Amino acid sequence: MRAPRLDLHRPNRPDAVAGLIALVLGIVAVIAAMQYRDALKEQGDALDERESLIAKKEAKFRSISQARRGGGDTRAAMLMAQQRYAAEPARDLIEGGWNPNIAFLSIDITTASRQINMQFETRSVQEALSYADWFQEQPGTESVSVKRQTQKAEPPAKSVETALQVTWKPFVAKPLASEPTEREVEASAASTTPVVSNAPAASEAKGARR
Repeated sequence: MRAPRLDLHRPNRPDAVAGLIALVLGIVAVIAAMQYRDALKEQGDALDERESLIAKKEAKFRSISQARRGGGDTRAAMLMAQQRYAAEPARDLIEGGWNPNIAFLSIDITTASRQINMQFETRSVQEALSYADWFQEQPGTESVSVKRQTQKAEPPAKSVETALQVTWKPFVAKPLASEPTEREVEASAASTTPVVSNAPAASEAKGARR
């Protein structure tokens, strides 16, 4: 293959411009591809680090949960059960006095203060007051107060919106009927105490006198 001869006195050929442009574009594309590859590598490293942190946290939480489960702490189990069933008295009260003429708008149950804050609509004021009276008559209710009542004349029918606050009594555990009380246990212990007889000592004293 013969090497081309360069003639500096001859002007540039117009067909060489396209090749130079293609060469420059190729270099730019290679540089852009390298930069994109570096950015992807950095993102991959960041994701790997985040996944490793998440895996460490999950392992820590798993070990803590296993330790709590295997500890056999009855007090913790009792507290969990109390939290799980703390709202049951409130639900029983709400469901027990409900009737189809009551439309609940909002119900907020706060177990810490044992309060039920509810808003509902009825067709008349008397129905709302009857619902409040039903709460007051229940043995598990501590106090009932009507916070607000508003009559609405908007269509399709007239209604009364009532805001009611109910506080239920704290739960007190009672002993089962089969379990004896403290007095019964003391009485049974006293009845089963053996009685010491003094008959042998008396017979011995008589023999000594003889």
